[in-house]
Amino acid sequence: MESTKQMENGVASIKEEGFLSRMALNDNKAGMEGLDRDKINKIIMETSKGSKFYENELKRDQQVNQRITKMMLQKARITEQQLKKAQAQVRSVEKSRDLSRVIVHVDMDAFYAAVEMRDCPELKDKPMAVGSTSMLSTSNYHARKYGVRAAMPGFIAKKLCPSLVIVPLNFDKYRAVSNEIREIFADYDPNFQPMSLDEAYLDFTDHLEQRQHWPESARTHHFRKKAEPSQEAVTEVRELSPVLFEDSPGSSPSPVGPEGVHAPAGDFEVFGTSVEEAVREMRFRIEQKTMLTASAGIAPNMMLAKVCSDKNKPNGQYRLPSTREAVMDFIQNLPVRKVCGIGKVSEKMLNALGISTCSHLGQQMALLSLLFSETAWHHFLEVSLGLGSTYIPRHEERKSMSTERFFNNFNSYLIV
Repeated sequence: MESTKQMENGVASIKEEGFLSRMALNDNKAGMEGLDRDKINKIIMETSKGSKFYENELKRDQQVNQRITKMMLQKARITEQQLKKAQAQVRSVEKSRDLSRVIVHVDMDAFYAAVEMRDCPELKDKPMAVGSTSMLSTSNYHARKYGVRAAMPGFIAKKLCPSLVIVPLNFDKYRAVSNEIREIFADYDPNFQPMSLDEAYLDFTDHLEQRQHWPESARTHHFRKKAEPSQEAVTEVRELSPVLFEDSPGSSPSPVGPEGVHAPAGDFEVFGTSVEEAVREMRFRIEQKTMLTASAGIAPNMMLAKVCSDKNKPNGQYRLPSTREAVMDFIQNLPVRKVCGIGKVSEKMLNALGISTCSHLGQQMALLSLLFSETAWHHFLEVSLGLGSTYIPRHEERKSMSTERFFNNFNSYLIV
């Protein structure tokens, strides 16, 4: 009888571990550092048990576990000869490294939540999220301190933070603001690649070449002005938007180098010609136009730029120098989960092989080539070397590719 009870407890414990592997606090996200993981995970577990959401997550975790079991059986059958052949492929990929482009990834800070706080200032100092009790799309930084995050059911979020205000989605409003931001993006790269309403990739290479010859007047931008401000309001007029996030840097930008000329007594700022100054200028213009802040990453390729944009969130930027040494140092201890394209399923499968950082990936590439699909393996290989795309397709090309994919998919439904 006792052994049966122990077995049941063991099964329950395994289920809980599986669920938490999918839903536990991810403190890699900006604004969620240093939280009480055990306390938050306990609340998530107790609130979820018995719900359809809980059962669905368990099923998905079981499917992942089955894939891991199959993968480990494959690993046991791999020969030394196969590993040597795979290692030769790894060495050849390094030759494709391109450090000649300057790629920028821009990510608006808690975009949907920021728009709602801007339009309803009383929300600014409250923990709030956008979505519904079924699922949240984003949360502000006050809410993140309770463990509330995107892709979390609202009913769990309310248990973590009983005072949480949940605002329904308003995509028409978000699209309108996104269009304003994209008008600014186009000034720096007419062929920028939007990934969603709140993020985009831009190639700054050509802009920087042109910028070197710009007069100071072309790099001067004014602070947003209100109509006929009173003397008491002059200071407020010269500021940027209200700081929407508690951990955000001060609203007035300060120069990051000798090129940036800040005019504390005036109503304008002159920006320099470097990439750091150009990106800071772009973020300044976004904030002046929309009263919203953006974070940015500057790197030699798209994969690294996206990781960099998360380094100094919110309302910050980070540049990774375009040298092989700097790139390899940067990814050395980078958790694999930080990389776009490696989600919780891939992370769990890699962890089963003892891989948790990008440097671990590099050490096991030959093995991974024999355990994962060619597409997945190639992505892991690029990540381990700090490689990524440096080519942002023109708008016409993206439109053509999307149309082609749509009709190919549509035709496949017609074939019986």
